[in-house]
Amino acid sequence: MNAQTPRRIAVIGSGPGGCFTAQALRRHWKDAEITIFDRLAAPYGLIRYGVAADHQHTKAVTRQFDRNFGSEDFRFAGNVEVGRDIDLAELRDAFDIVVLATGRWRDRALTVPGSHLDGVLVAGDIVNALNTVPRPNLPMPDIGERVVVVGAGNVALDMVRFLIKTASDYVDSDISPEALDAYLARPAREITVLSRSPIASAKADVAMVRELGRIPGVAFTVDNSSTAAEDNTLGRKREAAFADLSAIVPEQTRAEVHFVFGATPSRIRGGDRVESVHLAEAPAGVPGVIEADTVISAIGFDVNAPGHWHYAEEYDFAPSDGPGRLECGLYRAGWLKRGPVGAIPANRADAHQVAKEIIADVESGRCPIGVDPGGFESLPDALRSQAVSFADWQNVDAAEVANAQPSRVRTKFRTHAEMLDTVAELRANGTAADTHTAPSRPLVKG
Repeated sequence: MNAQTPRRIAVIGSGPGGCFTAQALRRHWKDAEITIFDRLAAPYGLIRYGVAADHQHTKAVTRQFDRNFGSEDFRFAGNVEVGRDIDLAELRDAFDIVVLATGRWRDRALTVPGSHLDGVLVAGDIVNALNTVPRPNLPMPDIGERVVVVGAGNVALDMVRFLIKTASDYVDSDISPEALDAYLARPAREITVLSRSPIASAKADVAMVRELGRIPGVAFTVDNSSTAAEDNTLGRKREAAFADLSAIVPEQTRAEVHFVFGATPSRIRGGDRVESVHLAEAPAGVPGVIEADTVISAIGFDVNAPGHWHYAEEYDFAPSDGPGRLECGLYRAGWLKRGPVGAIPANRADAHQVAKEIIADVESGRCPIGVDPGGFESLPDALRSQAVSFADWQNVDAAEVANAQPSRVRTKFRTHAEMLDTVAELRANGTAADTHTAPSRPLVKG
């Protein structure tokens, strides 16, 4: 190991941005010790808690990260929140390089008059309930039988797909049984999807549009404000996918979905709860008032939301396509860098770019490496005891799989405290392995 090779690297956040960055750095610096911290006891962030529960093929990307954590010097340290359990400055003193990858989570809310009414929801609250996001786990919001979804990107299509699926469609998923049962007790019958853009410039992936057409018992109609130009290949493919949806004639119809492109909501009306959505613009033939008892906002994330940061005032976290370096030795990656846009492939590409930047900074001497700072083992004993290791997580993971309801891959623990209780119990019974990351002391709940 030469003088321009980092010995200790810390990544804050174990979602795709953090894990892909750590993975890329490990491929280049095979002898460096890498520690990935997370405020939760479970790793994988957006993959575990943000990807739709019925998209297990997407969640399978975590298997490659599992292999990384199998190495003794590639460590997971969960239940550690930087800025609360340890200062960022203290962590930087212990590591040559620190990468911040804590994401941005807050939904962008509707701002039209009436958006304060009961029944106006953000998509994230539904996703969180379905994915059993802990700390705390929130109940499934009450959803009525007439729903308006505002937005036409992939999150909006996730919402539509959830609203029209039945219990049998969630075989081999990890959906929250409580949340699903609460919704299916009175599922939506009429769903209207509003998009300000025409189909050609909407954000929905063609594959996700086609996925809707494979769900039986649903009738689709589509109103579009303008058609794609001849040279807009993707736009024309998207239009064709929606045309295929509208051509479906179900044998029995249990739900109707009406897509309206080129529609702008102007007001939500109701007494205490939503009763209707009024449109300022709409294609010809579309009524200006849509009766509804629920409105779901799926219009993206708040780019200015600080997320779970305790150090937001120290640095400029405005979204940027530029360098990931905040200063020598401190970088950012993923949604914390680019803003809350793009799915897992975009996070992978960004992480690889940030890793290349870190490597170039160190090996060029632009950001030289000093004496060995000590890394994870130099942190206070209490913090290391508090940290949930990957072996601890594997035990939690096994417990979730063992607790799975019939036809499910797992039943997640509902709260962070439940996960920590399981870790503590298994440690007390001598089940937890990997003692270099999980000292045999009582677990401190963060």
